[in-house]
Amino acid sequence: MKKLLSSFEELSKLKPTNSIESSYSDQFIKFESRNVIYSNEVKALFNKIDIEVDVDGSIKELISGSFINKSENKAASHPKLRNNSEEFLKTDFPKIIKLKHELITNNKKNIVVLGIGGSYEGPNLLLEALKNFSNEIFNFYFINGSDEKEFHEVINGLLASETNFIVSSKSLNTQETLESLKHAKKWLKENSDEESLKSNIVVLTANEKKAKTLFKEKNIFLIDDEIGGRYSVWSNISIPAILDLEENYIKFLEGGNEVDKLITSDKSFKEFIKDLSYKDIWENNFLNFNNRILLSYSWPLRSFPNYAQQLEMESLGKPANPKSIFKKTSQTIFGGFGPKAQHSYFQQLHQGTENYSIDLFSTSKDRIDEKLISKQLQAQLTLFKNCPEELKGSKEEVKANVNFNHFELAKIDPFHLGYLIALWEYRTFITAKILEINPFDQFGVEAGKKLTEKL
Repeated sequence: MKKLLSSFEELSKLKPTNSIESSYSDQFIKFESRNVIYSNEVKALFNKIDIEVDVDGSIKELISGSFINKSENKAASHPKLRNNSEEFLKTDFPKIIKLKHELITNNKKNIVVLGIGGSYEGPNLLLEALKNFSNEIFNFYFINGSDEKEFHEVINGLLASETNFIVSSKSLNTQETLESLKHAKKWLKENSDEESLKSNIVVLTANEKKAKTLFKEKNIFLIDDEIGGRYSVWSNISIPAILDLEENYIKFLEGGNEVDKLITSDKSFKEFIKDLSYKDIWENNFLNFNNRILLSYSWPLRSFPNYAQQLEMESLGKPANPKSIFKKTSQTIFGGFGPKAQHSYFQQLHQGTENYSIDLFSTSKDRIDEKLISKQLQAQLTLFKNCPEELKGSKEEVKANVNFNHFELAKIDPFHLGYLIALWEYRTFITAKILEINPFDQFGVEAGKKLTEKL
């Protein structure tokens, strides 16, 4: 391993003669990448480590349901859930549709979701990105924190008789969610009768025992104990969105499952994902590109950067494995809607002193329909690659040394969104395997929870 480290370090010192560009495409996505220093020699070194730590074997273990989460002696069940869409249609889906009919019958117009982390990011992304597939029966609101001011700002103007709460918590011990539940119960008690207090709250959890002490049994929807919050979009945590999307949610599961199939059967697809992981580690550990920005040039995907931020930074933000040659784990991930970001931190990207890797997202349809957004994206891609001759020597000269990946989905629908999220999960998983860390635990988060309880 010391020899490999030395080889990485030597390659990182080479001055780039030109940028390295690569691409991938299938019927779902087009991809182009530009990197300042990422050669076949670098890739060959990563391939050696890949074989040494048996990344392919770990992918098979993940999909087969083996106990891949070693620190908690559990499987990670998200691939299993999206592979069982037919079973979901027979079991949980009818109960969810029954709940929807009850809500409509009882004139419930407002669904207020109490949840944080993965209990918020997944359902919120589904509702935003797939708004064109909405039946628009309900108004959806999310309350993340424990501050009573947030609660009252969200429910201001809502009628208790028209409002139903959904409590989303795998453990039913999440402090912020339980505090919001207190506020909800108090508000319902002040504005409705005792029967409504019990009926107007649905819970999504893996803690069945505790749920039965707090809620009506018919209002309890269970999630798998072996799925982490940041992977739970494939589970009943997405019930707020399923109430809106109905059968379209099945297409979302199928899009994720397509990635499970491709990564085990299509060599070029697997190499595409591995290249993403290799470059993330290479840039973070040897090129001082410690920050990666995710920018959506498609309005429906505006919250995907937030979703990916949690997925990557909770999964990869771990201490380095002492046995590994890589001493940096997660890059710092942030981002947002591209046109807005251009007026916020692009000055730093183009002329600042920090190095950045960038992931950009668009759709083929937006290139045709959204003329300004398409021109903005093309302008930025041009500036990231090269500084135009007419700007050189002027105050507007840009660095043009950004490493970027451009992901263009064929379109945004449930299937393609499922495809994108599952692709990102494998990028994260493969990175974790190369770094030899566990992407499924989160002991740093737990430390904050325990200290809060003591205080």
